[in-house]
Amino acid sequence: MTATPALELDSFFLRELQTVNEDVRRLAALATFDRLRTSNDITVEQFLADLQAHKELWAVVGSLGIVEFAQGLAGPQAQPATEPQRLSRLTESQKANLKAAILRVLTAHPQGMSRTKMTAAVVSAGLTPAGIKSPDLPVKVRQPLHELVAAGEVCTVGQKRLMKYLAGPPSQSAKGLPH
Repeated sequence: MTATPALELDSFFLRELQTVNEDVRRLAALATFDRLRTSNDITVEQFLADLQAHKELWAVVGSLGIVEFAQGLAGPQAQPATEPQRLSRLTESQKANLKAAILRVLTAHPQGMSRTKMTAAVVSAGLTPAGIKSPDLPVKVRQPLHELVAAGEVCTVGQKRLMKYLAGPPSQSAKGLPH
């Protein structure tokens, strides 16, 4: 090998090394800028003066767009919480179908059922009305169940968490139950 190709090789290597070095320094400056967390204890003038004191950091900040600069200062923001989806109202046909499903399940269980067991039985029997998702059913069943109780088609025994629903009016359903 002659001296000329060796010198060429060295100059190519040094140019590549310099390019990689500049890239690494730029990445380091960007990472440093992203980690800066300022407060209102410092003014904008002081902040910019401190940035200008660091030549490499200032060069990187000078190449950022205004939005990138603001996002870098603000840091990673928490994603806004998604609003819980609002429940839709039952249609009259869904309500009628739910009432029929509730009565069908309760008549098959003369000993009565809690609302959660009744909801599970409606789902397992495949009686869930079209348009109602299974996770929504425990909430959706309340109104038709209340209307059935008010109409005297279903009665309740017990209180709060121990409440059971029975098919039929109170006098007819409660006869076979021990008190």
